[in-house]
Amino acid sequence: MAKGISELDVHQAADDIIAAGERPTVERIRAHLGTGSPNTVTRWLETWWQTVGFRLRQRAIEAAVPGIPERVAHLSQRLWQAALQDA
Repeated sequence: MAKGISELDVHQAADDIIAAGERPTVERIRAHLGTGSPNTVTRWLETWWQTVGFRLRQRAIEAAVPGIPERVAHLSQRLWQAALQDA
């Protein structure tokens, strides 16, 4: 059975695509990942757009705290997103 794609997969692909100077679209994300149903990619791409502002602010914080491991910054971001959703 094929493994489905996760929200994190789509978010990372969208980040990669935008870093390359292109607008993340369902088609580009599917091409980047090499898999994923259009419905699943659409759902996770919408959550990516909803968090763009937060992620930009987070990047500013990361720049202000040199040396913070990327994984720690990412986990902190995910924890904060979960807290906001549960609030």
